[in-house]
Amino acid sequence: MNLLTALAISIGALIVAWVYVSVGMPDLNLVVWAGVVAWGSFYAAGGGVEGLQKAVLANVSGCVWAFLALMIFTAMGDGGTLVLAILVGLAAAGMVLQANIPQLGFIPGAFLGAATWVGASGGAELSQKGVMIIVSLVAGAVLGFASEAAGKKLAGA
Repeated sequence: MNLLTALAISIGALIVAWVYVSVGMPDLNLVVWAGVVAWGSFYAAGGGVEGLQKAVLANVSGCVWAFLALMIFTAMGDGGTLVLAILVGLAAAGMVLQANIPQLGFIPGAFLGAATWVGASGGAELSQKGVMIIVSLVAGAVLGFASEAAGKKLAGA
């Protein structure tokens, strides 16, 4: 079996499990789409152990940058759209500059993490919701790693 077919099978099967658990067990508070974002980040980062590390660190760092921008904005009171835009711009610049640290060099992953934080309403305060966004991102990257390993095994690679 070729590798793409094997990956299709392994990813498809693990996605079924991820969605079943994430949606079917709402008390876990997992964010199904955040896991899928991180899964994609894993593959975009090149896969393997290095891709797993890059995806997790970049996605989580993006969450931190978004959280900080929102926290500062909230602490400033009603600063308006311009203040929010400036803070988001500074966070974006930080996500790019952190790429000088090799472990944080996957810029797209940081942007995906920040977007996930905002899109999943992580907000400006530390909360269980924010923790579960991060847990979901990490789980998705780990599932990406598992799907790659299973796909390679199926393909005999």
